[in-house]
Amino acid sequence: MSVQVSYKKQATMGILGLLILFLVVEVMANVWWITQINCEFEENEIFMNMDDEEKRQLCVDLYDVKILGDELIPNQQSDSININSLGFRGEEFSIEKSADTFRIFMLGGSTMFGHGATSDKTTISGYMTTFFEDVDDNFNIEIINSGIQGADSFNELNLINTRLLELDPDMIIIYDGWNDLRTEHSPDTIQNNWNSMCELGIENNIDVVIALQPIAGFGNKKLTDQELVYAKTGTNYNNLQLINFQNDYESYAKNLDTLSSCTLHIDLRNVFDKETSPVYWDQGHVSDLGNRIVADKIYENILSLLPTQKSSSFSNNTLIDEQSIIESGFKYLFSSYKTPVMLGSFVSYETNFPLTLVEPTLDTSSKKLIFETQSKEYNSESISITIELIKNEDDNKQKILKLKTMNNSNNAEISHVTYFIKIYENNELLISDFFYTDDETLFINVLQNDSDSIKIIGDRKYDHNALIENSKSSVEITGPILKDGITYNFNIELRTLYDESNWVFSLDNFDVDVFS
Repeated sequence: MSVQVSYKKQATMGILGLLILFLVVEVMANVWWITQINCEFEENEIFMNMDDEEKRQLCVDLYDVKILGDELIPNQQSDSININSLGFRGEEFSIEKSADTFRIFMLGGSTMFGHGATSDKTTISGYMTTFFEDVDDNFNIEIINSGIQGADSFNELNLINTRLLELDPDMIIIYDGWNDLRTEHSPDTIQNNWNSMCELGIENNIDVVIALQPIAGFGNKKLTDQELVYAKTGTNYNNLQLINFQNDYESYAKNLDTLSSCTLHIDLRNVFDKETSPVYWDQGHVSDLGNRIVADKIYENILSLLPTQKSSSFSNNTLIDEQSIIESGFKYLFSSYKTPVMLGSFVSYETNFPLTLVEPTLDTSSKKLIFETQSKEYNSESISITIELIKNEDDNKQKILKLKTMNNSNNAEISHVTYFIKIYENNELLISDFFYTDDETLFINVLQNDSDSIKIIGDRKYDHNALIENSKSSVEITGPILKDGITYNFNIELRTLYDESNWVFSLDNFDVDVFS
């Protein structure tokens, strides 16, 4: 009996010894691993005032993030990074979206995830959340960071299909470019992936925004000495210098203008041009400051796409039938967006805006009709918009639209105006887009034809993604529009006045019927 007990004790002690040995080996391995990992930002000028232990912990937190395939493993927490129960960086959110929530997913690679960000709140999505917390509206704007390390446009397209669609997004913002370029994806390849994402948006009633990200050496930022090294020595995944692929990246940017299925595209290559302090800690990853600048520019561009108040179905206490609730809520939500492809294809709108009707004036000497909107107050000024429709005497299918914004208080024309113009025919939205002129008059050439679609041709202004018209750049609209004998409703919002940086959000619903 004593021998048998001795054997059992020996076996137990042996197992305990092995467990202790494994534990010691694991601890030693972890200590060794921590000494071996290296994050480039630890030696970067941006982080020189951060405590060494903080930098080391920030680096360890990044390396500790676990990924399975194209998804983050849920429920991971560290000092600077929190992965929620659904596998997204940031706070928890409910799978079921409440009726007063507008849900935005921000999709991209490690730059969107926030490599080098000192917390969840200093990622691009984190700053976006902060911006919207300061907006006084009746909607809950929910920003979700769906960035994942190393993702390119193929991974992002797959993630939209397999994960994001089932989470009921209202908008998806794709922050793209660097990883596709490093993988040597051709301009046609990324264009096809972008188009596929945007077509999914149309099919599922989701606004899709494509943003081309900045890369050190690919914009006009005055680089610091360290940033200049990153620009010159940064490589792609085949160890070729990335700076030699600038022409491909330029083609990426040009392809943005061809994305007819997308709600909006934003070229962010030059977003840091006015920033003299260091922003990049390698060729593509940026500091908290860089994330804030990017977030601010995206916020500025998408703000006009978002609902500004609850629909009557959310706030009306009167008992109304279910069909009316669905119809009014649906019409409200989408009539507030600048989504020309989505909206023009399947939604009709009622333009029940309060109007001050102004009779059109016929200038018989020059074959033009003059229309004027109602006036609105802005900083004690009375503002209105005048629209002139000028016919070509030799070709009645060619017309010119002239828009002027007037300060009626002193009878002066206003320059540097950004217009957000919606044009309706029989309550159907035909055009919804931004236009900018630095002069007092916006000229739009109109070529009416019998094609199936309306096209807007022109250069986009980076600051507002607006079509720009001036002495060097013209804007043209072609298609079945402004036909003789048909009345078109123009609903216009003013976004800048007097200066291109003077953003305005109180001058909307200038409304007038235009006909020829």
